[in-house]
Amino acid sequence: MNHRTSRHNCREKLVSQLLTLGEEKRTFLDAYFDARDPQRIQLERQLVAYTQHVEKLLLGPDEDLDSVVLIGSHIDFEYIDFHTSDSFMIVMPDDTNPDEGRISFLSPVGRQLLLGFKGEVRSIQTPSGSMRVRIKGIELKSEALNETLGGADHAL
Repeated sequence: MNHRTSRHNCREKLVSQLLTLGEEKRTFLDAYFDARDPQRIQLERQLVAYTQHVEKLLLGPDEDLDSVVLIGSHIDFEYIDFHTSDSFMIVMPDDTNPDEGRISFLSPVGRQLLLGFKGEVRSIQTPSGSMRVRIKGIELKSEALNETLGGADHAL
């Protein structure tokens, strides 16, 4: 697949995300959170910011698709305090596979890295404490976006 087709595919899949996480947000959230769960309220706000950012990205050039951590992004990052590096892909919940380096955007780490920028340092809260990570690289992968969009599909 050539780069142009790959980027076009990424754009189509981002539009599908907008439908799932925007127009079908309530159904998606119902599949993963109780209506009274405080995390649901936080995630609703984050999804509004995410969908607004994706809408803006879709109006821009293809290069912008790799400028921010999105669902479907493969990210390379550095644990600043430990002088080590790692990488994984942020995916929809139903596509999670830690053994393959695929973590859900709903996971604590995924949620904290979503909408991060290359070069940005973020303090990530984990059960074992806080750690600083630097986002070293971002690449939106069309194959990650080909997976199911989860949540809303199963709840309908």
